[in-house]
Amino acid sequence: MTEIGSRTPVFKTAAAWAPASLSNLGPGFDVLGIAIGKWGDRVDARISESGKIRIGYANRSVWSGTTVPDENTAGVSARSVLDRLGWDGGVELLIEKRIVPGSGVGSSAASSVAAAWAVNLLFGTPLAKTQIVDAVLHGESIASGERHGDNALASLFGGIIMVSSENPREYKRIGDGTGLCLSVILPEIQIMTREAREMLPERVPIKDAIHNASKLAFLVHAIGSENWREAGRMIMGDRIIEPVRSRLIPCYNEVRDAAEREGAFGCALSGSGPAMFALSGSVNDANRILEAMKNATLAVNVPSIGMVTETDTLGARAVEQGPVDAGGRS
Repeated sequence: MTEIGSRTPVFKTAAAWAPASLSNLGPGFDVLGIAIGKWGDRVDARISESGKIRIGYANRSVWSGTTVPDENTAGVSARSVLDRLGWDGGVELLIEKRIVPGSGVGSSAASSVAAAWAVNLLFGTPLAKTQIVDAVLHGESIASGERHGDNALASLFGGIIMVSSENPREYKRIGDGTGLCLSVILPEIQIMTREAREMLPERVPIKDAIHNASKLAFLVHAIGSENWREAGRMIMGDRIIEPVRSRLIPCYNEVRDAAEREGAFGCALSGSGPAMFALSGSVNDANRILEAMKNATLAVNVPSIGMVTETDTLGARAVEQGPVDAGGRS
């Protein structure tokens, strides 16, 4: 990223929170993402004159990973923002992980986004969110091996995001999710993005590619018109990615069937899984659907947690403006 001119810190400490996110949404592989409320990661940043980035994990974290800055999504995105600001000092990052990696709800993206925004806050927020897109994509690439924007940009901007899979710097926010209720379940299975990508087919039948393109087009239209019943029907139309990845989830069919029986508009995997989500139009419906989904996992001896939520429309923000407690494993 090009420097914007030498900057000096305005604050000694700052903290940011970034929401979890759902991605793919059926036929939208690497294209669609939606920020969700309640779950997310917090990063506290402190100015250091050492010129280095140091990383630690808060006691309340549900998971602790590497503290090597160049191998940590938060460390990489923080360094990218510092480079953009033209400041050669360092920062200390304290990460409060409230999303377990490999859960399918954008764990690596949330850490990358929260760290980038926390560092930006230290300098008085000189960068708009559009100006730290490269930083959060760079951080996210450490986890997945590529610059994917579906989770990262949803977490950064909030709402529902459409992004180019080839060039994630091309993106559009296509909706707020008004009137949408989400039942999200996390079976206690860990599936890492990098490994899940390796099992995907390199070639697909032309009829399946055309089918998915059609479903994606109708899905984007349904999101834009806030027709959640239609959106739910479209998220269940993937013929290419979800049929492969669903094999990794022993409760997949049971959860989807249970959600449909309880009146969900549709149910699909998030990202590479194991997270699954269902769409509905009311909190009462969403709670009933969630309970059925959780019972379905137990029926095949897979424990799970879940929540009912709405779209997070704000994305990354100073921690005072957003929740930090996901209530356990998330």
